[in-house]
Order: sequence, then structure tokens, then C-alpha cells
Amino acid sequence: MKHSYSSADKSRLLRDSMRSLLLHRVWFFIGVQDIKRRYRRSFIGPLWILLNLGVYVGAIGFVYGVMFGQDLKAFLPYLMLGFVTWGMISASMVDAAMVFVGAEGYIKQFSYPKQIYILRALVSNSMNFVMGLTAVAVVQLFLGTFEPTGWLLAIPGLLLLYITLLGHTTIFAYLGTAFRDLPHALAGVLQAVFYLTPIVVPASVLKNHGLEIVYLVNPIYHLIDVVRRPVLTASLAPLSTYGFVFVYILVVYFIAWYVASRLDKKVVLLL
Repeated sequence: MKHSYSSADKSRLLRDSMRSLLLHRVWFFIGVQDIKRRYRRSFIGPLWILLNLGVYVGAIGFVYGVMFGQDLKAFLPYLMLGFVTWGMISASMVDAAMVFVGAEGYIKQFSYPKQIYILRALVSNSMNFVMGLTAVAVVQLFLGTFEPTGWLLAIPGLLLLYITLLGHTTIFAYLGTAFRDLPHALAGVLQAVFYLTPIVVPASVLKNHGLEIVYLVNPIYHLIDVVRRPVLTASLAPLSTYGFVFVYILVVYFIAWYVASRLDKKVVLLL
């Protein structure tokens, strides 16, 4: 009996996941409304993203560029892409832990599959990411390093990134509902991971000091690299990097399916 009950739950979860993809108008609309609500009554709205990014990267870029003897013309886009992509990845973990908690009113009032709120979070978080990528392109144009080919070659990496983000958001949306301290714990862990990922410190500096292992086993680095390297060099990342990301995606989705199948029916009770 237990096995048949479990199989029924998994079948329902799969149907709900497929149905949520078809309800793209719903989750896209709610995600856009979240963005509008975030900047309501703001004088310059989403442009705050560009201003904050510019001030932060400008200060950090100058200090670390001089410290590590980097050419600012190449280092600033490197740093910006790292920060922007890292922000999207960290949001798919920390912010995702509040996805169902923040949607409690919707979940208890409407019969939509819960997975639409996971997709809604991706839409909402994408605003910062898109604005950040736009800022990178503008800086490259200003510095004379913009390569359209590089941005086109980054498309496969962006697709892999979003596939991963969907898995991340699914895992932490469910776990965050069951364990309310999770966002705080994740913030601390990711702060440590940030310094172990070549975002501020160039990967070449770590390699020259024999610290390649710090980033070669770090999936976050590879997720950033499949986006950053094509944009900066107008060439694809190494095949091994794409392979690493692909294997990581399989692991993430295995965990996501396990966690969702265990907790999906309990979400309403946990809220």
C-alpha cells in the first residue's frame, strides 16, 4: 500500500509540474507584478540595480585590479559578469527558500500547481540578471571590447544556467518551507563559497599559486564560466566545463525530485 501511495504522489507531482509549464501566462504575470511592486514609488525604478552595481564594481574593480595587477579594461567586465551571475545563482538558493512561504496566500486560495510559484521566482529574479547583463554590454561598448559573437556563444551557457536555477529553486523552495532557518544558514554558507569562487580574484591568480583545486571542484565556478568566458573571449568554455555542468544538473534534478516528492503534499500543512 505504501508503495502504491508513493507512486500516486509522484505521478501527481509530475502532472502538476507539466501543468505549471503550460500556465506560463499565470507565473509570468505574477513574476512581473513582483518586479513592479518591488520598485513602486521609486523615482528611477530598476535603474537602481545599475547604479548599485556600478558603484560596487567600480570600487572593488579599481582596488583589486591594482592589487592583482590586472588590466581594468579586461578585469571590469570579468568582475561584473561574475557578480551578476553569482547574484542570480545565490538568489536561486537563499531567496528560493521563501518561495512557498511568500506565496502562502495564493497557495491556500487557488488550485494552481505549486510549481508555478517556483517559475514566478525565476521571472522576478531575472530582472536583476538582465539589467546586470545589460550593464556589462554597455561597459564593453564603452571600453571597445564588445563582441557580438561572444554573446551569441554565451546562449548555451545561459540555458544551462537557467536549467540549473530551476532545480536549485525547487530544492530550496520545499526545504525552506519545512525549515524556516534555512535562508539564514544558506546566507552564511554562500558567503564562504563566494570567497572560494573566482569572482573577485581571477582564476589565473589562483592557478599561479597552485590553488586550482579551489575552483575546479566548485560547481558555481563552472556555472559562471559557461556564461562569462564566451562573453569575454568570444569562444566557448572548455568542453570539460560543460560536461561538469551537465553532470551537476543531473545531480541537482535527482535531489529536486526526491525532495519535492517527499514534501509536496505537506507544503500546505507546513505553511
